[in-house]
Amino acid sequence: MEGQQVRALYEFKGEPGTAELSINAGEILTVMRDNVGDGWCEGFNESGQSGLFPAAYVQVVEAAAPITGNMTASQQSTGDFWDDDWDDDSDAGQTQPYVPPVQQHQMIQPAQPHTVDYGDIVSMHTIHSVIPERPISNVPKKNNKFSTLIKSGEDSFLLGTKLLNVPDSEKVFIDEVEGGRCTWVPTGESYNCVVTSPKKESKLKGLKSFIVYQLTPTFNNIQVSRRYKHFDWLHERLEEKFCFIPIPPLPDKQISGRYEEQFIEHRRTQLQEFVDYVCRHPVLSRSRVWEHFMTCTDEKRWKAGKRQAEKDELLGVNYFNAIQCADLPPLDPIKVEIETDAFSRFISGLDPVVKNFMAVAVDQTKKHQVLYKREFQKIGQSFTALGHALEADDSSRGRLTHALKMTGDAYNEIGRLYEEQPKFDWEPLGDKFHIYRGIISSFPDVISIHKSAVQKRRDSERLVSEHKMEPQQLQDLCIRTDVITRALMAEETHFQSEREIHINQAMKNHLVEQINFYQKIVNKLQEALATYDG
Repeated sequence: MEGQQVRALYEFKGEPGTAELSINAGEILTVMRDNVGDGWCEGFNESGQSGLFPAAYVQVVEAAAPITGNMTASQQSTGDFWDDDWDDDSDAGQTQPYVPPVQQHQMIQPAQPHTVDYGDIVSMHTIHSVIPERPISNVPKKNNKFSTLIKSGEDSFLLGTKLLNVPDSEKVFIDEVEGGRCTWVPTGESYNCVVTSPKKESKLKGLKSFIVYQLTPTFNNIQVSRRYKHFDWLHERLEEKFCFIPIPPLPDKQISGRYEEQFIEHRRTQLQEFVDYVCRHPVLSRSRVWEHFMTCTDEKRWKAGKRQAEKDELLGVNYFNAIQCADLPPLDPIKVEIETDAFSRFISGLDPVVKNFMAVAVDQTKKHQVLYKREFQKIGQSFTALGHALEADDSSRGRLTHALKMTGDAYNEIGRLYEEQPKFDWEPLGDKFHIYRGIISSFPDVISIHKSAVQKRRDSERLVSEHKMEPQQLQDLCIRTDVITRALMAEETHFQSEREIHINQAMKNHLVEQINFYQKIVNKLQEALATYDG
């Protein structure tokens, strides 16, 4: 696709201070690179200005002209330190910065730059993206853990036809505590990892900008730099490796406003929530790919570890070979089925409630910053206007006028408090529940793995009764089914612990901040009251 000319379908305003190229509808552009990543193209306009623009905002011109040979060396440059074989990213997420053609003769029209109005659908001729063969990574991906597990051969594990040699460093242990609950056995001391100092950097002589975050684990206090794309790579590796563990989600991606200070800081707190959850998990926190991500500072070792992680065979269903619980007694199938069904119903009921709670948190944040702020400032303006109106005939020598102005100022200040407050209460609570919303939505896939194994055991029991399978084979299969079941039970126990400790603490922090907030409002009103006589 490189060298083709395209016509801009919509207006696009590039972010100031970035490598994005502003384009106008109908403008002819020449594409230099169509594989920049995340649906972005690199090219230049007829005035010679070059930069990045969304692929779905342009349409290939049928009679395409080749690129002239006057590109600069920086425009031809490709590659990235530490990332030479990675698709580039826009340092951001899973919300749609634009929408590609959805049907022949239909296109979703952006209502304004960087936003999409899903109500405006207009009939058009067929639109072709500059990079139609590449999927848009910003569209949320479906969780495919269960399908991956089936493809990788759950039967081979249950039947013992593919047993892997597991190094001691990869082994994870499950124990049974009081009440018959299964738990992950922690290995090593607990630690934390702090995400700090986000800063804007660039490559290709400023053509591409991105945000870099600093991670510092407490066990060595050595700082490493990571971009969002590195987190995204890590997340994919964790999902592939641990099919029996719901992986916490990353912050949603975003194109517009990604270099604004407020967005960058909020993104940092969201990444901190992700990192905190991984550090608290007894299995994830000890995984090799996570330790490599968190500690590697050398370029060559980073790339070698990255390739090793991508070629890892001990992932998906194969990782069940690493779970050690041989000394535990056999599980009661009937009791397990009752408990699993109850937990499945619990998750199914919790999922829509948490999603609704997230929507409320987002709604409250927006109302605080816009609606409530505006309403209180309108009240403040009314009191101030009243003070000005009485100023011409104030027999109390200005005291009432002054008091009314102070009242107006108090309400204006209350409006400002509303605008600032969400970052102390609603946003942190929303970030916390963003993690658990992702965990909850992943549990059905983990439960499905268990149910598939239970069904395989039932089928094998029938084969034994028909003398088509040896009893010893069934006994070995039951042991391996118990491994899968105990992994689910251990993860259920961990989720319950998270719920009791960290969600409890998050709610306490939220209410403390709410109390402080309303106390500030009371103080402002009391200050205004004190300005009146008597």
